[in-house]
Amino acid sequence: MSSSAEQRVEALVRIASSVAFGHSLQETLDSIARSVVEQTEVLACGVTVSDPTDRTPWLWSASYGFPDGYVDAAVQCWQRGALLLTTEVYRTLEPIVMEDARQFILDRSEYAPMHEMERGAPWNVIACLPLVTRGKPVGTIYAYYADLPDETGVRFLKAIADQAAVAVDNAQLLEEARGKAALEERQRLARELHDSVSQALYGIAMSARAAQIAVKRDPHGVSVPVEYILSLAEGAITEMRALIFELRPETLLEEGLVVLLTKRAAATRTRHEVEVEVEFAEEPDVPLAVKEALYRVAQEALHNVVKHAQASRVFMRLVKEDDQLVLEVCDDGVGFDATAAYPGHLGQQSMRERVSAVGGTLSVTSAPGQGTAVRITVPTSP
Repeated sequence: MSSSAEQRVEALVRIASSVAFGHSLQETLDSIARSVVEQTEVLACGVTVSDPTDRTPWLWSASYGFPDGYVDAAVQCWQRGALLLTTEVYRTLEPIVMEDARQFILDRSEYAPMHEMERGAPWNVIACLPLVTRGKPVGTIYAYYADLPDETGVRFLKAIADQAAVAVDNAQLLEEARGKAALEERQRLARELHDSVSQALYGIAMSARAAQIAVKRDPHGVSVPVEYILSLAEGAITEMRALIFELRPETLLEEGLVVLLTKRAAATRTRHEVEVEVEFAEEPDVPLAVKEALYRVAQEALHNVVKHAQASRVFMRLVKEDDQLVLEVCDDGVGFDATAAYPGHLGQQSMRERVSAVGGTLSVTSAPGQGTAVRITVPTSP
């Protein structure tokens, strides 16, 4: 098997693991786009998630390998009446492979916002496939190539599209579970799923090693372990639909809120090179539901810092003040107008709902150029 095929095997394993253990839908989509580009001949890749009731091209998106501003320019073209392959594929559920894509774009005035970036671009072929789960479209994946991909390359992209579709389905089912399932039910699901998913992921790792050996011994016989890797990955992801590993509530029981917040701060520091300082009191004596709400809000706040704030420093604080528990996440980033409405951005609404459900309050203080401070207070006694 060629080195290109070896890279595809590695990419599939990485993407399967990312889907199974992704911290959020956005992080999972980011990982998929990046892995496709870094491990294959694809020059740039994007993933979109759409809503049939929404009038925008997509609700969520991730991209890797494009020039700065390329995706925004594509949206501008769509607003000018240009055909986006993503919207057409989403509508028809039919894959599209466009040759001479660069010239197609340069020849049409409605694509003017993209012209400068397209001139001299290394790609000339675009392949776009739908993401379909439970018989319904949820989005698209698109890949840019220098030359027309072979049949194996298209099959690989189809496998990635299947993985991405399951990731979206996971996120949607998780949202439903948050609103409908009791905490005890989620704990039961966590215990039942943990062993089976761990075994499946172990099988993926072993099969990947088998594929690497097969590359050297029999280049033409490697399809069997590759297909087995895919089947294991799909099985593991299906099992994870009821819950994402990081959201297991018993982790809070086993390790405590302070430990998990410390780990989250360390992960942000390491992965995103942001200075994170912490000031944590001893483990609070509050119900598990309160701890879970505080952790999820802190997680969302740190996600916003990484994605939007362009901050170099973050300060997290968890202390007890009189009969209240206070959690603060403050950054020195670009800030924003906290009084303005941001349609389609549900982060603050979700945080407020979580805090309100445990009898607490949330405030967000920010202004352009002045950073952002998120403060949560919850009572420590009924």
